Amino acid sequence: MFARLRQWADERRRDAHDASLLKKLDQFGWTATYVFEKRDPNHKDFAYTLGFSDFGAPELIVFELQPELINAVFWQYFHYMKSGQELADGLTFRPSDMPGFECMLRKAVRPETWDGHVFDAIRYDRTKGRSGRPAVMQIVWPSASTGHYPWSPGCPADYGASQPQLYEGHPPEGAPVFDAID
Repeated sequence: MFARLRQWADERRRDAHDASLLKKLDQFGWTATYVFEKRDPNHKDFAYTLGFSDFGAPELIVFELQPELINAVFWQYFHYMKSGQELADGLTFRPSDMPGFECMLRKAVRPETWDGHVFDAIRYDRTKGRSGRPAVMQIVWPSASTGHYPWSPGCPADYGASQPQLYEGHPPEGAPVFDAID
């Protein structure tokens, strides 16, 4: 009986979660799932988008940023994509109103992207009749103390641990840069 009760509660929680996501997708064209775990000190907080794939773009994932900043960055990449631009590996966002802050998109290729992170995006794609795994790009941000990205020489050794590396190698040379879009 307790197993059935737990399953019923889990299904109701999942149904409420799905209804909330669908409402936001209808309202904004996309939404995000935030995964924060305060009880586990080894857990890396992260967030990822749902709905970018409806526009032919990859979903985005980012680790260890504050929710307000995550949301602002997601919106900027969404506006960039909606303006007809491609979300490409190495695309850098440098907001003019936040000197010193930037972040870069990297193409996620590692299996843990889909195995442990973007579960709502996978489920959402299946409801849209898309099979396989959705394309995902990781938003990577440089060290605040050095300004170096995790793959750069001079980046603090422990810094890369705050952002699991879902991509491989260095970004392509000459990738585009954009400022905030109003």
